[in-house]
Amino acid sequence: MKARELMKVAAFIPIYQNDLGQCIKIFYRNGQTGMVNLSMRSFLQRIAKAFSLDLQEMRRSLGPLTGQKNLLPLALSPLLLYVPLKSRKPAVKGDSAYGYFRLRSVLAVVAVPAPCTLTLEGGHQLTICQSYRIACKRLRTARKLEGYLFEQYYDAFRKGQA
Repeated sequence: MKARELMKVAAFIPIYQNDLGQCIKIFYRNGQTGMVNLSMRSFLQRIAKAFSLDLQEMRRSLGPLTGQKNLLPLALSPLLLYVPLKSRKPAVKGDSAYGYFRLRSVLAVVAVPAPCTLTLEGGHQLTICQSYRIACKRLRTARKLEGYLFEQYYDAFRKGQA
């Protein structure tokens, strides 16, 4: 997936497709959906490659900032921050359970229907397996990280002007 195309994505989640097996369902910000025949791991690696990022290095640098070791937001840029939330129960060990939701595309989080429902840009409504409390906590953490990334960007821009 190209970087320009990813800017149009509100969320991507792992699903099972009868004929294909593991796939990624993509929810676009304009209301459309799409499908990619890849595992979540391969999809994340392709996204990182499109943005010239190293996922392991991102994990090492963002972990101390968020106070988390696992399930860190995918920070492609200050405006492209994807929050991992549990979107399904895996059928077998090793399958991915977490989908990634663009922070700025999450319009509402409600506890009904249980456990949690997200309203995304484009009118998508997704009921996920994550509890309402944990979903709100992950979104707050991502907002703090977004603020930090904007500060870093602004400081780098200001130094370049001097």
